[in-house]
Amino acid sequence: MDFQNIQHHFVAHLKDPEQHPFELGSDQVIEERRLSIYRELFFNNILGFLSSGFPVLESLYNTNEWRRLARQFMASHHCRSPYFIDISLEFVEFLSEEYELKPNDPPFLKELAHYEWLELSVSIRKTEQDIVLWDGQSEVKAVQFSPLASLVSYHYPVHQVSPEFQPQQQGEAVYLVVCRDKQDEVNFVLLNPLTAHLLDIIQQQESININELHDVLAPILPQLSLVQLDSALSEIIQQMLTKEILLPCAES
Repeated sequence: MDFQNIQHHFVAHLKDPEQHPFELGSDQVIEERRLSIYRELFFNNILGFLSSGFPVLESLYNTNEWRRLARQFMASHHCRSPYFIDISLEFVEFLSEEYELKPNDPPFLKELAHYEWLELSVSIRKTEQDIVLWDGQSEVKAVQFSPLASLVSYHYPVHQVSPEFQPQQQGEAVYLVVCRDKQDEVNFVLLNPLTAHLLDIIQQQESININELHDVLAPILPQLSLVQLDSALSEIIQQMLTKEILLPCAES
Protein backbone atom coordinates (compact mmCIF):
# COMPACT_ATOMS: atom_id res chain seq x y z
CA MET A 1 0.00 0.00 0.00
CA ASP A 2 1.52 3.36 -1.05
CA PHE A 3 1.80 6.30 1.34
CA GLN A 4 -1.19 8.20 -0.07
CA ASN A 5 -3.46 5.21 0.34
CA ILE A 6 -2.18 4.74 3.87
CA GLN A 7 -3.10 8.37 4.61
CA HIS A 8 -6.63 7.94 3.27
CA HIS A 9 -7.02 4.69 5.17
CA PHE A 10 -5.72 6.33 8.36
CA VAL A 11 -8.05 9.34 8.08
CA ALA A 12 -11.07 7.13 7.41
CA HIS A 13 -10.18 5.09 10.49
CA LEU A 14 -9.89 8.17 12.71
CA LYS A 15 -13.26 9.47 11.55
CA ASP A 16 -15.09 6.15 11.93
CA PRO A 17 -13.04 3.35 13.55
CA GLU A 18 -15.89 0.82 13.55
CA GLN A 19 -16.52 1.07 9.82
CA HIS A 20 -12.88 1.52 8.82
CA PRO A 21 -10.50 -0.60 10.93
CA PHE A 22 -6.85 0.27 10.40
CA GLU A 23 -5.36 -3.04 9.28
CA LEU A 24 -2.21 -3.12 7.19
CA GLY A 25 -1.11 -6.66 7.92
CA SER A 26 2.54 -7.40 8.56
CA ASP A 27 3.65 -3.94 7.44
CA GLN A 28 1.58 -2.19 10.14
CA VAL A 29 3.17 1.28 10.48
CA ILE A 30 1.52 2.32 13.76
CA GLU A 31 1.23 0.10 16.78
CA GLU A 32 -2.28 -0.22 18.23
CA ARG A 33 -1.41 1.49 21.52
CA ARG A 34 -0.28 4.66 19.75
CA LEU A 35 -3.12 4.46 17.29
CA SER A 36 -5.63 4.24 20.14
CA ILE A 37 -4.17 7.34 21.80
CA TYR A 38 -4.27 9.34 18.58
CA ARG A 39 -7.79 8.13 17.83
CA GLU A 40 -9.05 9.30 21.22
CA LEU A 41 -7.24 12.64 20.96
CA PHE A 42 -8.82 13.29 17.57
CA PHE A 43 -12.32 12.43 18.71
CA ASN A 44 -12.09 14.29 22.02
CA ASN A 45 -10.68 17.38 20.33
CA ILE A 46 -13.59 17.66 17.90
CA LEU A 47 -16.05 16.70 20.64
CA GLY A 48 -14.65 19.47 22.82
CA PHE A 49 -15.26 22.09 20.13
CA LEU A 50 -18.84 20.88 19.67
CA SER A 51 -19.53 20.84 23.41
CA SER A 52 -18.18 24.36 23.92
CA GLY A 53 -20.00 25.69 20.86
CA PHE A 54 -23.37 24.03 21.53
CA PRO A 55 -23.78 23.73 25.32
CA VAL A 56 -27.58 23.94 25.29
CA LEU A 57 -27.89 21.39 22.52
CA GLU A 58 -25.55 19.02 24.33
CA SER A 59 -27.59 19.34 27.53
CA LEU A 60 -30.59 17.80 25.73
CA TYR A 61 -28.77 14.51 25.09
CA ASN A 62 -27.28 11.87 27.31
CA THR A 63 -23.55 11.25 26.96
CA ASN A 64 -23.82 8.32 24.56
CA GLU A 65 -26.32 10.09 22.29
CA TRP A 66 -24.18 13.22 22.11
CA ARG A 67 -21.05 11.25 21.31
CA ARG A 68 -22.96 9.30 18.66
CA LEU A 69 -24.09 12.53 17.00
CA ALA A 70 -20.54 13.89 17.09
CA ARG A 71 -19.22 10.66 15.60
CA GLN A 72 -21.73 10.77 12.76
CA PHE A 73 -20.67 14.35 12.00
CA MET A 74 -17.01 13.33 11.89
CA ALA A 75 -17.66 10.21 9.85
CA SER A 76 -19.95 11.58 7.16
CA HIS A 77 -19.34 15.31 6.79
CA HIS A 78 -16.61 16.64 4.52
CA CYS A 79 -15.31 19.82 6.14
CA ARG A 80 -14.31 22.52 3.66
CA SER A 81 -12.43 24.69 6.15
CA PRO A 82 -9.16 23.59 7.80
CA TYR A 83 -9.62 25.98 10.73
CA PHE A 84 -10.79 24.83 14.15
CA ILE A 85 -12.85 28.01 14.57
CA ASP A 86 -15.06 26.86 11.66
CA ILE A 87 -15.94 23.48 13.17
CA SER A 88 -19.15 24.91 14.64
CA LEU A 89 -20.28 26.21 11.25
CA GLU A 90 -19.43 22.88 9.61
CA PHE A 91 -21.55 21.14 12.26
CA VAL A 92 -24.50 23.45 11.56
CA GLU A 93 -24.18 22.78 7.83
CA PHE A 94 -24.04 19.04 8.51
CA LEU A 95 -27.24 19.17 10.57
CA SER A 96 -29.00 21.45 8.10
CA GLU A 97 -28.09 19.74 4.83
CA GLU A 98 -27.16 16.14 5.58
CA TYR A 99 -28.65 14.96 8.84
CA GLU A 100 -32.06 13.33 9.19
CA LEU A 101 -33.79 13.74 12.53
CA LYS A 102 -34.07 10.62 14.65
CA PRO A 103 -36.79 9.83 17.23
CA ASN A 104 -34.58 10.97 20.11
CA ASP A 105 -33.75 14.31 18.45
CA PRO A 106 -35.67 17.44 19.43
CA PRO A 107 -37.68 18.84 16.50
CA PHE A 108 -35.92 22.20 16.89
CA LEU A 109 -32.44 20.62 16.66
CA LYS A 110 -31.35 22.43 13.51
CA GLU A 111 -32.66 25.82 14.57
CA LEU A 112 -31.12 25.61 18.04
CA ALA A 113 -27.77 24.63 16.55
CA HIS A 114 -27.91 27.60 14.20
CA TYR A 115 -28.78 29.95 17.05
CA GLU A 116 -25.92 28.73 19.22
CA TRP A 117 -23.51 28.97 16.28
CA LEU A 118 -24.71 32.52 15.59
CA GLU A 119 -23.88 33.55 19.15
CA LEU A 120 -20.35 32.27 18.63
CA SER A 121 -20.09 33.87 15.19
CA VAL A 122 -21.12 37.28 16.49
CA SER A 123 -18.72 36.99 19.44
CA ILE A 124 -15.69 36.65 17.13
CA ARG A 125 -16.93 38.74 14.20
CA LYS A 126 -14.45 41.26 12.90
CA THR A 127 -15.23 44.53 11.17
CA GLU A 128 -13.09 47.22 9.62
CA GLN A 129 -15.85 49.74 10.18
CA ASP A 130 -15.43 52.24 12.99
CA ILE A 131 -18.34 51.64 15.35
CA VAL A 132 -19.83 54.98 16.43
CA LEU A 133 -22.59 54.55 18.99
CA TRP A 134 -25.46 56.89 19.69
CA ASP A 135 -24.74 59.21 22.60
CA GLY A 136 -28.35 59.07 23.79
CA GLN A 137 -29.07 62.72 23.08
CA SER A 138 -28.10 63.79 19.56
CA GLU A 139 -30.76 63.93 16.87
CA VAL A 140 -30.47 61.01 14.49
CA LYS A 141 -31.49 61.58 10.87
CA ALA A 142 -30.14 58.38 9.35
CA VAL A 143 -29.21 54.93 10.63
CA GLN A 144 -27.40 51.78 9.60
CA PHE A 145 -27.51 48.20 10.82
CA SER A 146 -24.58 47.32 13.06
CA PRO A 147 -22.04 44.93 11.50
CA LEU A 148 -21.90 43.28 14.93
CA ALA A 149 -25.56 42.26 14.81
CA SER A 150 -27.55 39.61 12.95
CA LEU A 151 -31.31 39.46 12.39
CA VAL A 152 -32.82 35.96 12.31
CA SER A 153 -36.19 34.25 12.53
CA TYR A 154 -37.05 30.76 13.75
CA HIS A 155 -40.10 28.52 14.02
CA TYR A 156 -39.25 27.62 17.62
CA PRO A 157 -38.34 29.86 20.60
CA VAL A 158 -34.76 28.62 20.58
CA HIS A 159 -33.64 31.38 22.95
CA GLN A 160 -35.73 29.73 25.69
CA VAL A 161 -34.80 26.09 25.12
CA SER A 162 -33.39 24.16 28.07
CA PRO A 163 -33.66 20.61 29.43
CA GLU A 164 -36.81 21.81 31.23
CA PHE A 165 -38.36 23.56 28.20
CA GLN A 166 -38.43 21.71 24.90
CA PRO A 167 -41.30 22.79 22.61
CA GLN A 168 -42.55 20.00 20.38
CA GLN A 169 -44.64 22.05 17.96
CA GLN A 170 -43.84 25.05 15.83
CA GLY A 171 -45.51 28.27 16.87
CA GLU A 172 -45.59 31.78 15.49
CA ALA A 173 -42.37 33.04 13.95
CA VAL A 174 -39.77 34.12 16.49
CA TYR A 175 -37.70 37.16 15.50
CA LEU A 176 -34.37 37.76 17.19
CA VAL A 177 -31.33 39.97 16.85
CA VAL A 178 -28.06 38.58 18.16
CA CYS A 179 -25.62 41.42 18.77
CA ARG A 180 -22.32 42.28 20.42
CA ASP A 181 -22.11 45.41 22.55
CA LYS A 182 -19.24 47.77 23.34
CA GLN A 183 -18.17 45.51 26.23
CA ASP A 184 -17.92 42.65 23.69
CA GLU A 185 -20.77 40.82 25.39
CA VAL A 186 -23.17 38.94 23.12
CA ASN A 187 -26.89 39.44 23.76
CA PHE A 188 -30.14 38.65 22.02
CA VAL A 189 -33.16 40.90 21.58
CA LEU A 190 -36.64 39.48 21.00
CA LEU A 191 -38.52 41.51 18.38
CA ASN A 192 -42.11 41.97 17.36
CA PRO A 193 -42.91 41.45 13.64
CA LEU A 194 -43.06 45.19 12.90
CA THR A 195 -39.62 45.91 14.37
CA ALA A 196 -38.18 42.86 12.62
CA HIS A 197 -39.60 44.06 9.30
CA LEU A 198 -38.16 47.52 9.84
CA LEU A 199 -34.72 46.15 10.72
CA ASP A 200 -34.81 43.87 7.70
CA ILE A 201 -35.32 46.90 5.48
CA ILE A 202 -32.51 48.80 7.20
CA GLN A 203 -29.99 45.96 6.97
CA GLN A 204 -30.46 45.76 3.22
CA GLN A 205 -29.14 49.32 2.86
CA GLU A 206 -25.75 50.79 3.65
CA SER A 207 -27.71 53.50 5.45
CA ILE A 208 -31.22 54.88 5.33
CA ASN A 209 -32.82 58.18 6.26
CA ILE A 210 -35.47 58.25 8.97
CA ASN A 211 -37.86 59.95 6.55
CA GLU A 212 -37.54 57.00 4.19
CA LEU A 213 -38.45 54.64 7.01
CA HIS A 214 -41.50 56.78 7.71
CA ASP A 215 -42.60 56.26 4.10
CA VAL A 216 -42.08 52.50 4.48
CA LEU A 217 -44.18 52.24 7.64
CA ALA A 218 -47.06 54.45 6.50
CA PRO A 219 -48.79 51.86 4.25
CA ILE A 220 -48.17 49.10 6.81
CA LEU A 221 -49.88 51.04 9.61
CA PRO A 222 -52.66 52.99 7.87
CA GLN A 223 -54.67 53.13 11.10
CA LEU A 224 -52.11 55.45 12.71
CA SER A 225 -52.17 59.20 12.37
CA LEU A 226 -49.05 61.05 11.25
CA VAL A 227 -48.23 61.96 14.84
CA GLN A 228 -48.76 58.38 16.05
CA LEU A 229 -46.62 57.03 13.22
CA ASP A 230 -43.78 59.42 14.01
CA SER A 231 -43.97 58.45 17.67
CA ALA A 232 -43.93 54.70 16.92
CA LEU A 233 -40.99 55.01 14.54
CA SER A 234 -39.06 57.22 16.94
CA GLU A 235 -39.56 54.73 19.78
CA ILE A 236 -38.36 51.78 17.69
CA ILE A 237 -35.31 53.63 16.38
CA GLN A 238 -34.37 54.87 19.84
CA GLN A 239 -34.67 51.37 21.33
CA MET A 240 -32.51 49.86 18.60
CA LEU A 241 -29.91 52.62 18.93
CA THR A 242 -29.77 52.12 22.69
CA LYS A 243 -29.29 48.38 22.25
CA GLU A 244 -26.52 49.07 19.69
CA ILE A 245 -28.36 47.19 16.95
CA LEU A 246 -28.57 50.39 14.92
CA LEU A 247 -25.87 53.00 14.55
CA PRO A 248 -26.32 56.70 13.76
CA CYS A 249 -24.80 57.92 10.52
CA ALA A 250 -24.80 60.88 8.14
CA GLU A 251 -27.80 61.35 5.89
CA SER A 252 -27.43 59.59 2.56
